[in-house]
Formats: sequence, C-alpha cells, structure tokens
Amino acid sequence: MAAQRLLPVLPVLLAIALLAGCVSPSVSPEQKAKESAASEAAIYDALEARIGEPLKQAGPDPAFPVAYNLARLATLNGPPERAPGVAEGYIETAVKGGYAYLCRSGTEEGLVIFDVRDIEHPVYVSTIRLDAGFEADIEVSDDGNWAFWETQRIPGTGVPDTSDPTSLPGALPYGIHIVDISDKAHPRWAGFTPVAPNGPHSITYANIGGEDYVFASVYSWQYIGTSVGAPRVAPPGLQRLDIYRLDKSGPLAQLVQVASYIDPDAVHANPALPEDEFMPHDVSISVHPVTNRTYAYVAYWNLGVVILDVTDPAHPVKVAAATDFGEAPTKEIHMARQAEGLIDGKVVVVAEPEIGPQPTTGYMTMIDVTDPAQPAFLSNWKIPGDADSSGGGRGPHYFDLRDGRVVMASYAAGFWVFDIHDHANLLQPRTVGYAFVQAGGSGGLLGGSAFDAWWADPTHVVASESGNGLVVFRYEGPTPAVDTPATA
Repeated sequence: MAAQRLLPVLPVLLAIALLAGCVSPSVSPEQKAKESAASEAAIYDALEARIGEPLKQAGPDPAFPVAYNLARLATLNGPPERAPGVAEGYIETAVKGGYAYLCRSGTEEGLVIFDVRDIEHPVYVSTIRLDAGFEADIEVSDDGNWAFWETQRIPGTGVPDTSDPTSLPGALPYGIHIVDISDKAHPRWAGFTPVAPNGPHSITYANIGGEDYVFASVYSWQYIGTSVGAPRVAPPGLQRLDIYRLDKSGPLAQLVQVASYIDPDAVHANPALPEDEFMPHDVSISVHPVTNRTYAYVAYWNLGVVILDVTDPAHPVKVAAATDFGEAPTKEIHMARQAEGLIDGKVVVVAEPEIGPQPTTGYMTMIDVTDPAQPAFLSNWKIPGDADSSGGGRGPHYFDLRDGRVVMASYAAGFWVFDIHDHANLLQPRTVGYAFVQAGGSGGLLGGSAFDAWWADPTHVVASESGNGLVVFRYEGPTPAVDTPATA
C-alpha cells in the first residue's frame, strides 16, 4: 500500500528527469549530472514528505499508517501447536543460508529454527532447549553447520535446566554453547565454553583465513554503572574482547581461545563510573575493500568505535578509534558495521549508540574509514520528529546495512530504514520506510519492542519483536535495481 501511495508522485518526477536528459542533447556531462542529482533529490524529498513525522512524544501518531514501505509479511515464534499466551520473550535473531534463528526466553527458552528459503512464507523447523540467561545471542557459521549461543548471568539469577549440564545446581559457569545444526530438523547440543565471570554479553562469528572464529564481548553487569545493586570496581581483565577459534577435531566441538584484547585506554578505567564505561559491547568483522585487511569494528561504548586489524586473529592490532559522532551528545556506542562496498568512493562505517534518557531518539552516525587509521565523521541520521528517547526505550538497537540502506530496530520506536547509497544521501541520509511494533500476542516478558533487524536479501528483512517473535518484512521503497549502485 505504501508503494502505491507514491505512484502519483514518483512517475511524474521520473518523467521530468527523463525529459531533462532528452530536451538538451548538447548539455555538458557536468550539467546532466547536476540535473540527475536534482531529480533524484526531488524523489527523496517527496518520499520523506509522505512519511512525515509519525512518531510523537506520546508514541505512534494514529493519524499515520502503522507502516510505510516496510510491509509485515509474517510473525511467528514456534511450532503452530504451541499453546497461545505462553509467557516468554524474544531476543536476538540471525539469518543465514536460507534459515532464520530466534532466541526465545521464558518457559520454553531456547533456539528456534525457521526455513526462510521462501522468504515471504517462513516455516517452523525445530527447536532446542538452551538456557537463555540474561540475554541470549545467536551466531551461525558460514557453512550453516554450527550455531553459537551466548548466555550471560546477572549475579544471583539463573534457573537450572536439566537438559543443559552447564546449568545444573552448582554449575556456575556461563559462556558460549556450540550447537550442531547440520540437520536443521534435529539440532544437537555439541559443546560449551565457559567465559568468566558471568558469560559474554554478545558474540560475533567470522570466517577468517578459512577458519571459524567467535569474538566474545565480555563484561559483567555487576560492574557497570547501570548494574543491579551497588556498582563495584572491576577486577583487572574483566571488561575485554575474547577471540576463539572453533576446533572440530575432537569428539566434542570446542572453542579454543587465541587472544584477549583490552584497549590500552581502558586498562585503568573504573567501569563503575559512568564516564569510565569502557567495555566492548558488540563487534562486526569485515574485509576492507581498499587495504584488503580484515578489521574488527568494536563498539567500545565510551571509547567510540575501536578499529582492530584481525587479519591474524591471534594477534589483534589497534589501528585507530572513531570518536567524532557529530550531533550525538554521548558516545555509548553499541554497534558499528562497515558497508559491503564503496559508497561515493568511500569505505563507510555506520555506528549506533544504545542510549539512556536523551532529548532525541538517538543519532546514527556515518563514518569515513577509507583510511582506517584516520576515521572521519560524515553525517548523522535520526528518526524524524521531536520525540525523545523515553528513558532509552526509543533509542537505537541492532541494525544492518546492505546496498546503501540501513534497517534498524529502535525498541518502542519500531523499525526504520534510511538510505545512504550515494553522495547526496551519504551526506544527508534519507528516511525511506518504517514499521511500528505490533501489539504483543504472546504474553511477552519484555513488552513490545523492536530488538534487532537484518537484511535477508535486498528487499526483505528478518527481525525480532520482543513480544511476538520472528518478523519478516518486505521493503517497498527505492531499491538497488533503480538507484545508483552502492559500489563504485
């Protein structure tokens, strides 16, 4: 429906653009480029005008549609025969190789697998019971044979699970589970790696040099300013990035630690103090298209985006840190991701914060890392309108970047898509779609919020909605097929 509403406007603008190129065949290439840029800008102007400011201070404005250019196709969380109204919540998702993976907490906690090879008609495949801890995270190997399940404990909590030997009474370690998913219909627990003191908060998979690695961002909620109970000074080495290699040579698969990284600027910090919250929150791994080196972009909270050369994962080397986030009043960097190709001739990283109370919904930041040793601020984007973060409940969370389009989950503010695919949009990011959270129908423990969002292909998104489960959206806005390519 959203795409149809644009029909009266976009063809006219496109026709003007075509006429501009036909009427004056002797126009210089420079003038043609200017006319083309102006006509494309007019298309995005019209699109943003139609989207407007649907998020108000009190929440979604009922005068606006619940979604625009982001059509909800499916919402599911387990086998169809499950009893409705079960009290549980839904956390991270992953999508790879035609399958989607959902982390489920509550009475039926564990990993749920869906077949999304027909992306618009996802089908439940199987589930395996695993301890969800505080906030589970799921990563999947490139060959689709292994899943890595992170579980973190808040000190003093945790419910024993008899199907998981690591969570029996007296079994204190939390860490990373290895699950054999080579047979999607029959996932099998295959191993466990404890991570002191209470398990990692997030993990990231990467294949580097033909080997499988897991990067674990380790910090305990016991020691940071937003923790449960009285904050304390962290023992040395607590807040760190651990790097593991998957070893499949024995009877049980295991993760073998090859390195541990603590940023030199964080060694002497006291994480109990808000200004000293220097912990690696999330990591993304990419090959740099200019240097051909493999970099880890570490969202290091108040240190910004730390760029590590992990071409040799056993010997990570700091290249630089991006610390300029434009209009954003704080760093609090939660995630950073590199575009898969050049945009406007640049290597671009997008960074997002996870914020507390702020007068806006939070600023996404575009960073030029063409020279990774000299990262440079490019632009900001935020949700249109003047709504605030509502104590952090409408701030950014996990996002994905593909073909110059960013799809992001923003808790109670819903799901949003903005475009940075060319020179103009990179310097002035354009809002091209959104979808508000659907009312929870499963008695979700976490309430209704957008938790994460990932591109399954150029026009489909797989996401997690905390009160509902796995969601599949179809993006109906401007697409790579009709736009200037993201790569140059």
